[in-house]
Amino acid sequence: MNILYDEITVRIRPLEGTVIVEEHTGNAISVKNICPDDLLKCFEKGMKETKSISSGFLPDNCISYEVSNLSKILTLWIPPGHIDCIYHKTVYERFPMPAMAFSITVGSNGRTSAHRLTVIADEPPTPKTPLYLYPFSNVYDDGGICIGAANVLPLYKNIRPLGTLPYHILGLPNNDHQFAIRNNKQKLSYRDLLEHLKDKDPSYYYEHVLIPNGAVLQDFISEDKKGGAFRYAA
Repeated sequence: MNILYDEITVRIRPLEGTVIVEEHTGNAISVKNICPDDLLKCFEKGMKETKSISSGFLPDNCISYEVSNLSKILTLWIPPGHIDCIYHKTVYERFPMPAMAFSITVGSNGRTSAHRLTVIADEPPTPKTPLYLYPFSNVYDDGGICIGAANVLPLYKNIRPLGTLPYHILGLPNNDHQFAIRNNKQKLSYRDLLEHLKDKDPSYYYEHVLIPNGAVLQDFISEDKKGGAFRYAA
């Protein structure tokens, strides 16, 4: 039977290591000594259960994961390597690319949005890893990627396969939208830049092509664009 008390008073005597509990019911008072551990267990039972969220298996090279009741935001590290890319009607097979980071938002329906990318230093990524201007096209100054209305991206009910999406995006047909010669050290046009790079090693970018933008990887993850952190200073 559950008893409703008018008042419960707990007296703790640290020097004696005792806990005295007074239970008041109407005009009656009952007093008992309890073990300090029992008092702790009583408090623990009264605490609300902490809600936890399981990410499940994350994509390879996932360096940041943020979840809300509406969406998930993942940042993926793409090491330097080679991809097949298309510029207008020209296919460049095994084209070298520098290291990059991609930020992707996944909605509850599995649809991706807010795709962003940045070029990063060729090193194991840390919050202080330096960033560079993206030297190619279809990427805005703030890192947002222009996917193109004609391109349909896959749905991702399970985020594990999301690691393939950056390569899918990089393989979409490219045009000259948002390309700027000021974003590469060689000051080459897009076509000339692709021809210049097609036989190079990815490490070539860092000395001969890329221009630092003054931001670090944590800025990109936090979307901290105050003061135009990702914008080219003309």
